[in-house]
Amino acid sequence: MSGDDVFYLLFTSGSTGRPKGVQMPSRCVDAFMDYFGKLFPAGPDRISFNRVPYTFDVSLFDIVAGLSAGYTLFALESECEQSMSASFEALAASDLTAWVSTPSYIEMCLADPSFNAQLLPRLDTIVLCGEVFRNAAASKLLDRFPGVRIFNTYGPTETQAVTDIEVTREVADQSNPLPVGFLNPEVRAVIRDVETGDVLPSGQMGEVYLEGATVSLGYFGRPDLTEAVFSERTGADGETVRSYKTGDKGYLDEQGRLYCLGRLDFQVKLNGFRVELGDVEQGLASLPSVKEAVVLPAEKDGKVSHLVAHVQLADSAVEPSFKRGQQIKAELRQVLPDYMIPKKIVFHESFALNVNGKIDRKALA
Repeated sequence: MSGDDVFYLLFTSGSTGRPKGVQMPSRCVDAFMDYFGKLFPAGPDRISFNRVPYTFDVSLFDIVAGLSAGYTLFALESECEQSMSASFEALAASDLTAWVSTPSYIEMCLADPSFNAQLLPRLDTIVLCGEVFRNAAASKLLDRFPGVRIFNTYGPTETQAVTDIEVTREVADQSNPLPVGFLNPEVRAVIRDVETGDVLPSGQMGEVYLEGATVSLGYFGRPDLTEAVFSERTGADGETVRSYKTGDKGYLDEQGRLYCLGRLDFQVKLNGFRVELGDVEQGLASLPSVKEAVVLPAEKDGKVSHLVAHVQLADSAVEPSFKRGQQIKAELRQVLPDYMIPKKIVFHESFALNVNGKIDRKALA
């Protein structure tokens, strides 16, 4: 396989309720492996821990960069996932040298003081991706794992990861929020004004566009969605350059480091997973007991901590209760994965409307 031959198809959440199949060609995988191979140095008995499912693009760090460098992949058994003590016992016996996860998972581990270099004595590399990596967590990691290289990375499914930066004590102390890093030389970030589309200078916040060798061919069987966010232009060398409109809010600093400050739409990152709120609303609305639903993100310390579902019951005679909420969650699990299930359900007799005649989401927030 080479060039634009489709290497893999990875489905990601879609606002219409239909997941979008992202077509990633061979050239994207080659560019990813060539760049991020540096995070997986070769050596004897190298072992990488990946805490993300293989349906999540963060797993490419292990599958592509790790395996190509001769690493053994280590994952926790489902039984170990049931308690942190069992997880830590398995991790201690794993002899791992590299760690790949979302920031949320490693923050959960950091809540236990025993999560330190004594638990993982061979660990020398930590790679974090999928959501915001907070300064407080970075400082704790630097304290607990002295000498371990910690990398913050970024990239949507449609481009794979495209940036990285080693988070040193200096970076953690001087940059808040943390930058997501410098770009792969085969990728360029362009910050555009959300309204006009004009290219913005360093330091000004706008929408992040990514262009270059790692940009997807588009969505499988969905030319309408592909056209909405993918485009092409002719580069200075006459070659065609593909571009992806990420929907992420961010800016570039004078050093060329990219900062990502969240989403511009109703798509949110929850525990590293990209979730379209419309997908959850549609799932709720498909339940016979639900008349209408609005799903909003709840934030803590600047990041999404959970989802809140505001629900109108189909039968007004049914009494809203905690038990009813639990039943709705159980029904919803039949149509949606666990990470998309709202933590809290709030019942309403009716929803307030705004001046446009739409449900007033701000009134519910």
